[in-house]
Amino acid sequence: MMHTLRNARGMRVAIDAHDACVRAWWAPDRYGRLADVLGAAPPAARTPTGWQCAPPEGGHLLLRLTLDGLSVRLAYRLDDDGSLHLDCVATAETFSRFALAAPRFNLQGRGAAVADHVLRLAADRYWPGGRAGEVPLDVAGSAFDFRQPAPLASRLAWPALAHFTGFRHDFYWTCSGQLREAARVADPASGRVLRFSSTQGSCHLYSDTRCFSLLAQGVEVQPGQVMRFKLAYRLGVQDIDAFDISEPVSMMSNK
Repeated sequence: MMHTLRNARGMRVAIDAHDACVRAWWAPDRYGRLADVLGAAPPAARTPTGWQCAPPEGGHLLLRLTLDGLSVRLAYRLDDDGSLHLDCVATAETFSRFALAAPRFNLQGRGAAVADHVLRLAADRYWPGGRAGEVPLDVAGSAFDFRQPAPLASRLAWPALAHFTGFRHDFYWTCSGQLREAARVADPASGRVLRFSSTQGSCHLYSDTRCFSLLAQGVEVQPGQVMRFKLAYRLGVQDIDAFDISEPVSMMSNK
């Protein structure tokens, strides 16, 4: 069953009660035209199913999951400023791992490309994958340094990423435990801007030709432990002159 949250700006967010995933998000562009800005459904295998919930009330939706000794309370809230808040509390009787599936966005609208999407990510380390025990690397001087805004396509054009069709990397920053903005993605064509905030100190960046996602890292819950984290995705619009793009999309770096 789908539940829809609405706000005063005309936004609509559809949440699937079966797996707690965000399935659609209708948001206006700089001209007020509404479009669904989710490029694709998240992979179902990453998200537990069997959630229980009541109909939304006042922009709030509360979901609960009990599975193999794991108990999760997940609250969604859509604010009038375009922020979709996720507040998660998990407890477990035995050691458990838990992760949510992130919405996969295309700020121009479903079917378009995301090559021109401009990312700013406040991370100073990244994880390239590889052997267990390796430590995250410094982003400085690499294609993974998004501390200054850059289009996704310009970074994928770097020789170091020539064999990648998109990003599949973990990024890290200093965590205070408070909800803070970690990333911002802007689409010059529509003027839409997505701000991603988290209480965690890392995220997984996924992208392909048609969508991208900023995924909170999964959590490990020890027996008797109460694990809490908060996320927020805020959608708005921004004037094209304020995008502060540091690299053109056509850039072919030799770094």
